[in-house]
Order: sequence, then C-alpha cells, then structure tokens
Amino acid sequence: MIGQLLDRRYRIIKVTDSSEVGKTYLAADTHRPGYPQCTVREMRLPGTSSQTPELVKVIFQRNAEIIEKLGKHDKIPELLAYFEENQSLYLIEEFIAGSPLSQELIPGQPWEEDQVICLLSEILEILVFIHEKGFIHRRIQPDRAIRRESDGKFVLVDFSLDKEINPELANCHLLSQTSPNSVKRHEAKKPDLVAQELYVPIEQLIGNPRYNSDIYALGTIAQLAVTGLSPNELSALKNNKNEIPWRNRATCSPALADIIDRMVRPDCEERYQEAAEVLADLKQIAVKFEVEPPPATIITDAMSKPRRQSPTKLLLLAATAAALILTALIIYLWQSQSPARAKELLARGVTKAQQGDTTGAIADYTQAIALNASDAETYYKRANARYDMGATEQAIQDYTQAIKVNPSHTKALYNRGMAHLDIGDKRGAVEDFTQVVRLNPSDGEAYSQRGLAYYDLGDYRTAMEDYTQAIRLSPNDATAYSNRGLARSAAGDKTGAMADFTQALQISPKQAGVYYSRGRARFNLADYQGAMEDYTRAIELQPDLADAYTNRCSAYLNLATYDKAIADCTEGIRLAPKDEAAYNNRCIAYLNLKQYQKASEDCSLTIGLNANNPKAYSNRGLARSASGDKQGAVEDFTQAIRLNPSDAVAYSNRGTIYSELKNYPLAVEDFAHSLRLNPKNASAFYSRGLVRRQLKDRAGAIEDFQKAATLFLEQGRADGFQKAQAQINDPK
Repeated sequence: MIGQLLDRRYRIIKVTDSSEVGKTYLAADTHRPGYPQCTVREMRLPGTSSQTPELVKVIFQRNAEIIEKLGKHDKIPELLAYFEENQSLYLIEEFIAGSPLSQELIPGQPWEEDQVICLLSEILEILVFIHEKGFIHRRIQPDRAIRRESDGKFVLVDFSLDKEINPELANCHLLSQTSPNSVKRHEAKKPDLVAQELYVPIEQLIGNPRYNSDIYALGTIAQLAVTGLSPNELSALKNNKNEIPWRNRATCSPALADIIDRMVRPDCEERYQEAAEVLADLKQIAVKFEVEPPPATIITDAMSKPRRQSPTKLLLLAATAAALILTALIIYLWQSQSPARAKELLARGVTKAQQGDTTGAIADYTQAIALNASDAETYYKRANARYDMGATEQAIQDYTQAIKVNPSHTKALYNRGMAHLDIGDKRGAVEDFTQVVRLNPSDGEAYSQRGLAYYDLGDYRTAMEDYTQAIRLSPNDATAYSNRGLARSAAGDKTGAMADFTQALQISPKQAGVYYSRGRARFNLADYQGAMEDYTRAIELQPDLADAYTNRCSAYLNLATYDKAIADCTEGIRLAPKDEAAYNNRCIAYLNLKQYQKASEDCSLTIGLNANNPKAYSNRGLARSASGDKQGAVEDFTQAIRLNPSDAVAYSNRGTIYSELKNYPLAVEDFAHSLRLNPKNASAFYSRGLVRRQLKDRAGAIEDFQKAATLFLEQGRADGFQKAQAQINDPK
C-alpha cells in the first residue's frame, strides 16, 4: 500500500495502526496545496457472504455520517471523505499533529491531582458532545487522546466504525467472520492485548456497549495517572469480581478517588450514567470546603450509663415517641432550610455562568434542584447552561421540566424551540413557538423562528405568513424581510423575493448575505448583469464568501465573459476546495474557450466530489468529444442519462457522437428519445434528418428538416432556419 494513490488523490505514506478488520495510514492529499497530511482508515469487506458486505457498507456509511457531524467539534478530527475502493471502505480524516497521552503516562511517575482533574474535564466535555450526538467512542485509550501541538488541548481520535451502537447490531461480528472449516483455539492472551482490554468494561466485551462504557475507559486512564502504574501492572491487580484495588497506591485525595471509583465500577448500572454527572462532581471537589460541616456528635450522660436489665413497655413507647419527634424536627428543619439553601445555590450558579464557568454552574443548579425540585427557574437556568455546553438533549429535558412546573414559562418554551431546531426536530420547534405566540402574541422573534422551522419543513407559504407577522410587529427587522425573501424565492415568487431583499438592504445596507440572496433572485430572473453587481457587492462586504465568487462565475458565463468566470471560480475553489459547482462552472468556461483538456480535468474533479452529478458527466462528454475521445464521450453521456433519464440534451449529444461514429441506428434512437422529452428541440430534428439522409430515408429526412426549419424560425434562429432550408432543397 505504501505509495499507492487512493481515490486518485490520497497518497499513502506509512502504516500507523493495524487490526483484524483493517489498517490506519498516514497519507498526503495531492489535490491540496502543499500536500497536507491526513489520516486514512481502512475497513476490509468480507468476501464470504453476498449480504454481509452490503450490511457493512450501510453501517459504515451511517457511522461515517455521524462522525462527520462529530467532526464539527473543535476537539474531534474533521471527516474529509469516505468511499469504497478495491473491496475496502476508506474514511479520510483530518490529521492531528501532536503526541498521544500514552507518552505522558510514564510508569513510576504519578500525576498531580490538578493535572488529573484537568485531563478528565477536557475529555469529559468532548464525551458530553459525542453522547449527545448518539455515538459511543468505544476505543478510548491513552494513544487515542492526542495532545494537540497547536494549543496543548486533548483531541479524541479513532472512533470505532466496525460495530453499530444499536442493540440489535451490537453483537454482529460483521468484519471477522469465521470460516465453517476453521478451528478456534484457546490461547493465552498476549500482554499488549491484556492491556488493551483493561479499558473495556464487561458490557462492551459481550457486545452491548453503553454511553458510560466510555466513562469506564476514561476512569481507567485516571487510575493509571494517579497511581503511576503501567497498564499491565494495573491489570494484574484485577480480582475475580473484576475490581481493581488501586486506592492504596494512589496519590490523589479521597474525593477524587471516590469519583474515579464510581467511573470504573464493573456494574454499569452502578457507574456514572452521564459524562455531565462526572463533570459536576469534579467541580464539587474545588468547592467542597464551602459546604457547611455536619453538626458535632453530642454524648449525653444517659448514653454512658449501663443498660437496664429489664426494660419496660413504657420506656419503649417513650423512646419511639422521642424518635418520631426527632425525625419530625429534622424534616421540619430540612424543609424550612432547603428553599433558602436552594436559592443560594441558584444565585451562585448564575454568578458562575456569568463568569464562564458553565460546568460549575451546572453543579450548583443540580444541588439546588435536589433541595427544591419545584423551582422552574432553576431547571431553566440549568437548561441554558447545558445548551451552552452543547448538551442539547439534556437541555431539552430541563426546559421540559421547567415548563411542567410553570406551563406559562415563555422563555423556556422559546429556548426549547431553539433546541429542537438545533437537533432537527422542526415539528417540535413549531409546537413550542406556537405556544409562545399563544401566550404572547406580540413576540416577533417567536414568529420569525417558527417561520424558519416551517421553511426547513418546506412549507414556504406558512413561513411567509409568519415572517409577515414578524414584520408587522417589527417593521425595521431586516432579517425578517430577508428570510421572507428566501421563502418567496423558494416558493417561486422571484419578483416578490427581490422586493423583500431590497427592503432588507434599505434597512441594513451592509449585509453581504442579503446581496448574495438578491443576486440569486436576479440570476433566476435572467438579469445576469444585476446578479453580477449584487455578487460583487457581497464580495466587497465579505471577501471570503466563496459562494458569491462561484455564483458570480455563473453570471459571467451567461454574460460570455469567460476569463472573468475562470478567475472567480478559481477564487471560489481556493476558499472552498470541495465546491463542486465551482469546478463545474470553470469546466464550462474552459469549454467555451476551447481549452478542452482543462475543461475535462475540472469536470473530473467535479465528479470526484459528487459522482452523481449528471451535468458534470455531460460537460466532460462535450470536452472529450471536442478533443477527439468519442468513446469516452459516449460513456460520459451514457452515465449522465443513467443519473437523469429525463435529460433531452444528453440524449441529443450522444446521438450526435453515434452519428459521427457512423452508428446510425443508435443515433436515430437517441434523437427520438431526445424529441420525446423535448418536442421543441430543433437541433435534434435537424441532426436526425442528417442521419436519415445517410440511411437513404429521404422522405424521413425531409420531414425532420421541415420541422427543424419551423422551430428554428419560431425561436428566432435565422442561421438554423437557413441550414434546414438548404438541406430541404438539396436534391441528394
């Protein structure tokens, strides 16, 4: 594999990891300036079953899509691409320059407590995000936590792709099928395998990983850090209950040891259930001295006296009564003091949130709720803090609790609607914003956000109605005008969209996005000069707006200014290297300048980014045909037709190539398909007439030339009309 080019782009440099299901490589991206490095993860497809590979592909694609979402987090590598090649599946990820945590865990050198807390907090915050997205890392080990060279922060890498997290698929050994003729041998585990299994809890070993399986693995890393033991030494301490008696070797405080113990409990039900819980407890270590001390024990004289040998029933009743009174007193004191203490914790949490200590704020809110579970505001504040941390699902749960306590809590309803938008639950968002406007009909923001949800649902008419209400309540809301313009444009009302975008610019004249949107509306109305001017203004206001360059390139194409089109598309590609539209538009510009090799290369790059783009295949077919590669052109037009069977132009173009190759029957068939899809295609009638003349079908040829002449005349194409008339008058 070393030196091999994958996907005609990624050059393999070296192997960095290997397992029974595939390998991990370091590679160079040859399509980007400077050939930046990237990580290539390979998964080999089993060849023993016709069904298994397809199931593997489905699971791989689903997991890759989730990893693409996870890559939006600053401390998770970005997914660059994934594809199938040579009976293997490949995933391309951002390369993280740095050193693994395993290099810092040196046997015999235990960490300081503050270092351990910092490590746990950093990785737990990543786990909160991962678990919120519905994914389990499953492979947390010291060599998969990389301390990033650029800022010294930890990054989690190498997510598991070989099994799905869903229970029904968790036990499918899709990539390690055993042959019916093979013999399983029971061998002693190698030391490195023992060390690897150290991080894997029981439920994961039996194929049923849970979110807190990741917490177990991280807790094991913490054990290594506070004891200074090696993985093999720590593993050797494990007893027959799967417990590791490690505390007598640790250098940390009992409070931190308690947290680590709960992270690594063998029974997953007794373990922490959520990463946010661990974060909250870690934060309490720092504030533990602020908690009031328990009352001192009082020893009375009566307790020190010898017991009577013959207690009476009266004494027993008196003791029972005293116990009941004491219990009632304790309950009374607790109930009278709890609300006050809860208010103190709420206030402290608010202060921490304002100072940016979100984790500490959550810990205080959680304690306040434990003391007073009927305070809607505390749930609301904790929801906001969790929302800020990216724990959207947990935030929704807290907003829901706040609303249960206070059904008229419009802020909780509004924020829950925003959270529903974030997770893609548009219907849930609509319901929440509807409740807000029912409680407060003058809330223009709620109308605007509900309009956004309706827009995402494709209900553009209702979205327009909501934006109209927002504008009525706030006539100078430029965003509402702009959004209504987008809804009108999507509904086909380009003229109305133009009016809204213009109004938005009158209110707020320095909005690059609005100029861009108005440029699109003008382009769709065939006002290419106006579109070009709007895109230019958008670029002046926001020079890194890649889409504006790509769309201005389209406007220049329609204005036949091909050199400027190429310059714009090139800049768009520099800003957004994965923009297939920019490559495709530049391909068209090169075609018009008769630079067919460059056109073919750009169309090929477009196809590399999106193999299902029929226009790119058609454009490359034109370039190949013009450069003499007729067979390649036929293949491209055939692929374009397969992807879009309603493409009349692709049929016509392929028919022309067949005609040039003297394959007249196929040419006639393609022209017939083209005319069935577009009966007004004068060029197709004319070209079929030429083919029929070659087949000695003079009557059919004259009929086609006459139809072509009529259509050319109707369309104002004098040159075409004259050519068709010349063929009609030709005696041959």
